[in-house]
Amino acid sequence: MIHLTSETKQLLNIIEGLVIIDPSSDILFMEDELARSIGFSKGDEAVGRSIKELLPHNTAYKVLSTGQKQIGEVYISEGHTIVSNAFPIYMDGKLEGVLEYDAFGDAAEIHKFLDKVINMNHEINYHKNDLRPLKSTKYSIDNIIGRSRATALLKKQIKQVSYSVSTVLIYGETGSGKELVAHSIHDLSTRSLHNFIKVNCAAIPSELFESELFGYEEGSFTGAKRGGKKGLVELADGGTLFLDEIHQLSFAMQSKLLRFLQEREFIRVGGSKTMTVDTRIIAATNENLQELVEQKLFREDLYYRLNILEIQVPPLRDRKEDIQPITESIVQQLNNLLGRAEVRRIKGISEGALLLLKQYDWPGNIRELHNVLERAVNLCYEPILDLKHLKDFQQKVIESQPAATVNRMGELFPQMSLITLKEAKMNAELAAVRAALSVFHGNKTKAAQSLGISRQALGKIVKKHNL
Repeated sequence: MIHLTSETKQLLNIIEGLVIIDPSSDILFMEDELARSIGFSKGDEAVGRSIKELLPHNTAYKVLSTGQKQIGEVYISEGHTIVSNAFPIYMDGKLEGVLEYDAFGDAAEIHKFLDKVINMNHEINYHKNDLRPLKSTKYSIDNIIGRSRATALLKKQIKQVSYSVSTVLIYGETGSGKELVAHSIHDLSTRSLHNFIKVNCAAIPSELFESELFGYEEGSFTGAKRGGKKGLVELADGGTLFLDEIHQLSFAMQSKLLRFLQEREFIRVGGSKTMTVDTRIIAATNENLQELVEQKLFREDLYYRLNILEIQVPPLRDRKEDIQPITESIVQQLNNLLGRAEVRRIKGISEGALLLLKQYDWPGNIRELHNVLERAVNLCYEPILDLKHLKDFQQKVIESQPAATVNRMGELFPQMSLITLKEAKMNAELAAVRAALSVFHGNKTKAAQSLGISRQALGKIVKKHNL
């Protein structure tokens, strides 16, 4: 039977993620930091509890049945990808327990290790892509900034779906962070050591989409590469394929994607061999797919295949308490992006500027906020970003508000610079002309008719404002 003295425990406690279990899978020792990560204040509190209960994804207990060491076992714990080693403990020839510790505590450590291996061995015929993902994630759940209940719920949902292998459908307005959510799901999953491949369904012409998605064989069409080409579903084998703007897929490609989702099989263009891959699909859209199904613009059967697990990304207007931490983060990013020296860096944002940012509903969400802040930062060479650096945005906020609110804003922001009636008329004229030209795709005759003016008058406005 294993007995641990206080001195031994103190020594073992320096080994990250160390846990020792007895033949019944009950915990004899747990390192303090690991214990804290699952809700205890120290390791002693976990002693006597089953490892299967406290760490359900940990597989150290398997050593009890095999009696063999277990090297490089991968599992998920509290949203982190863990690589662990486990060794049987024999005393007088009898298996008395298992000692397990973390070789790598998260995917970032694994990537760093692989980089070292690659740098030390580039004289061998290794290629970096043989060891590491062709495409890895740029973002993690830590990049989702905010302290609102909506953000907390979003992070909880991300962690929940990361444990699954089922298809995920992400809904959200433009600029709300759907791609960031997809990256986070992959990064937290056991697939994080494999490829994360992003496909913008709107960017690839429909006639090329099949060959891009499923690949092609040599000679299958004019211009085909010698030896053929792997498709994106093959490159994402073992990992994740992220289909952004899924609503933009043509009907023909919707049916081909449906077959792949049903069977996890495909045939390369020009080929005859059926191929099988283990690729998880995450799709994203800013459209209501159910409405598109009702309008016969999206296949109903594909919708049900995609909508297994659903995540709704909340718009910025529904989590305005997140505007301050998001703004502070973006400003620091812009400091770095613009190469600001320490003396020229923006250290903070005034209360007035933050209050103004919270008055707006942000139809373009975080992407629009980033745009507004980048313009302001380029105008600011002071330690504090203030209202005077947001003059263009002030007018945008005023135009978006009803009259009663504008009057109240004048009291909130007495230093706000209001425009003249002439400027307001000009802005309204520009907005109406731009909208009409956009609706009628640049057709000046139809745009002029909708505005109630002649085509010549519209032409003068376009020329005057260099539209």
